[in-house]
Amino acid sequence: MKKIHSLIYRSMNHEIHYAMSFIGGGVEIISFIYLYKALIGFMTSNLIFGINTLANGKFDFISIYHILIIVIWMLIAAVHQIMIIKFQRLKMKTPWHCYAIALTINCFLLGSFIILGQRMLTSGAIGAEPTPVVIPLVINGLIFMYIQNFLIKSGGTNHPTTTSVVTTVYILMVTKIVAYFNKEHSQSDRKASLDEGTHYLMVLLHFSIGAFIIAKLSDAFGFYSLGLMLLVLIFITFKTWRAHKTSLRDDVIKE
Repeated sequence: MKKIHSLIYRSMNHEIHYAMSFIGGGVEIISFIYLYKALIGFMTSNLIFGINTLANGKFDFISIYHILIIVIWMLIAAVHQIMIIKFQRLKMKTPWHCYAIALTINCFLLGSFIILGQRMLTSGAIGAEPTPVVIPLVINGLIFMYIQNFLIKSGGTNHPTTTSVVTTVYILMVTKIVAYFNKEHSQSDRKASLDEGTHYLMVLLHFSIGAFIIAKLSDAFGFYSLGLMLLVLIFITFKTWRAHKTSLRDDVIKE
């Protein structure tokens, strides 16, 4: 069992990446089901939905709902960049420190997303069509997904993905796996291609499995079905803090 685990999760960085993909799949499917087909981690889909509704000529809240999600996403990105500039002198104590802090914040964000979402669902605030009432819940989810994308982008796997599943991932997966069979390349290059292609496959599998499980659970439990994802997130957060503490201790011993 440990051998299989070490083959899939080759490092703590890979473990964080795949956990975020698994959790992301669950959160995305919930947002698609209950937040009017909004995908709070994928802005291109929201842009298409927004353009389609605007093209129908109705300029009400329903027609701008998906466009508004994109605007909020960009504002979150702007705030993040301002924070980077403002706190650029702040040094993390270990390479794991930033991940641990971000994961901890996301534990609280996912918990609040679950509680607020379920209350709005049971109270009828989440109705047949989007209204301004759901925007606080959407903002909560958007901040969570933004941090998750930051974690994946900065996760240290050295592979060029900035989110859990995008079109590029499919192309990269196939390209790298096929490149493995090119015998004109060296054995080391072929192995590197296979490792990278397998990585993208694992991203897709974790995302898909997470989405499938939550889609099944959501019929009975609604937003509470994301409790499973919260447990996974808490587990990976504790592991990251432990890695941070271990790294701190090793640094002290070296000194």
